[in-house]
Amino acid sequence: MRIALAFAALLLPGLAWWLWFGDRRKDGAQALAEIVAISASFIALGALGFYTVRLKITPLLLGIVLGVCFGVALAGLIRRGKGAFNKTWLFALLGLAVALAWRFWQARELVLPNWVDSQHHVLIIRKMIEFGGLPSTLEPYLPGPFYYHFGFHAVGALFSVLSGLDPAASVLMLGQAISACVALSVYALAKQLSKDWRIGLLAAIFVTFVTKLPGYYLSWGRYTLLIGVMILPVAMAEVIRAWDHHDRWWHLAGLSLLTAGTLLSHYFTAFLFVLFLAMVGIQWLAEAIRTKSANWKRIASIVISTFVGLVLTSRWYYRIFVYSSAASRPVFRVMEAGTLKTAWDYLYYLVGPVSGYVLIGFGLIGLLWSVFKTKEAIFQLWATLVLFFALPTGLRLMNFRYDYFTLVVFIPIAITSAFGIVQLFSSLIKQRRFANLLILVICAVLSVGGAWQNARAVNTETILVTRSDLEALEWIKTHTPQDARFFINTAGWSQNTFRGVDGGGWILPITGRWSLVPTVFYPMGADADFVQTVADLGMQASSITACDDDFWLLVSDARINYLYIKEGFGSLQPQALAACDGVDQLINIEDVHIYLITNPENTP
Repeated sequence: MRIALAFAALLLPGLAWWLWFGDRRKDGAQALAEIVAISASFIALGALGFYTVRLKITPLLLGIVLGVCFGVALAGLIRRGKGAFNKTWLFALLGLAVALAWRFWQARELVLPNWVDSQHHVLIIRKMIEFGGLPSTLEPYLPGPFYYHFGFHAVGALFSVLSGLDPAASVLMLGQAISACVALSVYALAKQLSKDWRIGLLAAIFVTFVTKLPGYYLSWGRYTLLIGVMILPVAMAEVIRAWDHHDRWWHLAGLSLLTAGTLLSHYFTAFLFVLFLAMVGIQWLAEAIRTKSANWKRIASIVISTFVGLVLTSRWYYRIFVYSSAASRPVFRVMEAGTLKTAWDYLYYLVGPVSGYVLIGFGLIGLLWSVFKTKEAIFQLWATLVLFFALPTGLRLMNFRYDYFTLVVFIPIAITSAFGIVQLFSSLIKQRRFANLLILVICAVLSVGGAWQNARAVNTETILVTRSDLEALEWIKTHTPQDARFFINTAGWSQNTFRGVDGGGWILPITGRWSLVPTVFYPMGADADFVQTVADLGMQASSITACDDDFWLLVSDARINYLYIKEGFGSLQPQALAACDGVDQLINIEDVHIYLITNPENTP
């Protein structure tokens, strides 16, 4: 019950907004998508606001904010009366429930969020909860300034506090909920573009069951990109609505919030949104040239509202440009030829499975068809660019490789394929009921086939933690001192970066204890000496296979007093420590072994 109430509390800001300023012409799914996206944006922007005024979020202050949101929502509900909701809301909620059940089922085998990115997401949320808001640094866990995109972490920290779940469990549960909500967001964009609920419904079904992504984000723990992908389509839909209707300022304020949410969620989704706005500008300029008159009101409403969103986030983006090298990156680059050898195979893998390839075929039909069926080509231009840069041609736009674009290409594929299917059969078959029946059959076949192929959303090679690791981490929290320092098995991750190969990589995020490699986030913001020191330790640990001089030298250099070893993972195994003088096993939890260094002076 508490978890359900926590989810409801997260939606209060968006619900209050909708009840007062929402467009009543929208159906339940569009409205629900806007509520979710605005709530996430409001929470992220609120965290930045408290950070800017140097005000920590106490339980009392949090209660006041939530109470105000509840009061505003209740007043809006009374004001709207029976007209607040209609039967389309019931269908939207039922569809969302199905998507939630599917996403949670896909994550059923995981005991912690997957792979290595999840580790620093949990660490950041842990720090935000302990600090009482958005921090300037992750110390004492990691040195250096914090300037990462934090939209997901702000929502995750609030959910963790409200639900009573620890940060790791919150990330896993919230991540799947956001993944389910992506279907709502894609529906909102498709419906706004096409004005046809059938196209919106098909697009939502496709991103839930047929395409590998975004469900496969679970395998990597790409939760920051996921929340950006959830907000981005709603923000794009609001831009289209502003383009079509020239709303009053209080309606356009919603676009400002969504702009801010997109910018704070992920740098790549921020870039994609800016790219979409550029397409809007090109469309406006083309119309002005064709008609020889400029509609300044149409473009001004979008420019002003999105600029306000940028201003609201400028405090954090200034910090990003101060501490990162973003300003010095070239606009276009060419990737090294060696990196493209397996790129096409990776592209096929991500846009698959077979059901995904079928969607691409329908999507190409829909994209070409829409060019001739609509007067405005804003979305088509944007989709074409995303599709092009998703191809491993070797071109790199800004710092975003082709696989960045591949991770979001499911959005244009789902929408254009839905448009292609509906338009194709509606044109070929004049009887609307029969056409709809065929569309339903095709959708059902693709959905069943896609669900069968995408049932396993987790690559087994990316699972680092099992239940024995979780029990071992709980043991560490209760049986080791705060200043404990752990050896863990390591492996190379990227240039000059190393990662843990098992549950040892979770020691810092879960327990707060020091470990040899403090998540792959350690190069972010830290000085070069610290990064090199950690890299050197990680490299040494990756080659340790025995209780020899190299082992004891590493123990001495890193002042290690505990070992975390899992059978079958990493170079150092329990057999090599069985007769190691000065190393005593404290506990063995199935395949996880925890040792104490009893003779740290045993060095060469």
